[in-house]
Amino acid sequence: MRPRPWSFTALGDFLNCPKAYCEMRIAKSVVESQGEAALWGDAVHKGLEQYLLGGELPENLENYREYADKIKARAEAGTMLVEQQLALNTKMQPCDWLAEDAWCRGIVDVLILFPTGAATVIDHKTGKVKAESKQLKLFALLVFAHYPSVAYCNTEFSWLAHDQVTIEGYHREREAALWQEFLPDLTRWREAHKKEVFNPRQSGLCFGWCPVTGCEFWKPKKVK
Repeated sequence: MRPRPWSFTALGDFLNCPKAYCEMRIAKSVVESQGEAALWGDAVHKGLEQYLLGGELPENLENYREYADKIKARAEAGTMLVEQQLALNTKMQPCDWLAEDAWCRGIVDVLILFPTGAATVIDHKTGKVKAESKQLKLFALLVFAHYPSVAYCNTEFSWLAHDQVTIEGYHREREAALWQEFLPDLTRWREAHKKEVFNPRQSGLCFGWCPVTGCEFWKPKKVK
């Protein structure tokens, strides 16, 4: 089986449980319903996109107006791009999002390109604060590939519900080293698709949280 284009989320799903990933994303035998948190996240992203592109801010997002206005102010010194779909092909070159040879994909909530050769990536987060994530590294790598003039990429997670920001900066000269951090996981990804073997991985999600109820490890939620 030819490996599907990967994204940070898809790769994360695979690493959490190859079987669940296969059932939901390849076989599509199971459809995971969106919870309230996921629906709210989608609404926030859509509303902020609308406002940053010059539209009206939805009334239920009024408390994010100051946050969005600060992004607009930061972008005055450069060029702001919103909800950019960035994809690379198997040769690590920029390609169309739906290209047949698309290998990696990522959506950047806000990208600000400055004439100085610097760039800023801002990712809106509506969930809990996480200590570390390779997602910021992937954002920087996608920007480096698509915008050769960018020498430095500042990346940010904006944790909207907690008024916190995670900031990480990357220089273009570290590009090769950053890709190396993804290779072990991508090797597992490639081999699983090649051999068409997606073994289940037991975890706490098996206790009623995973939608793949036909798995040998699935058990109903414990009643307190």
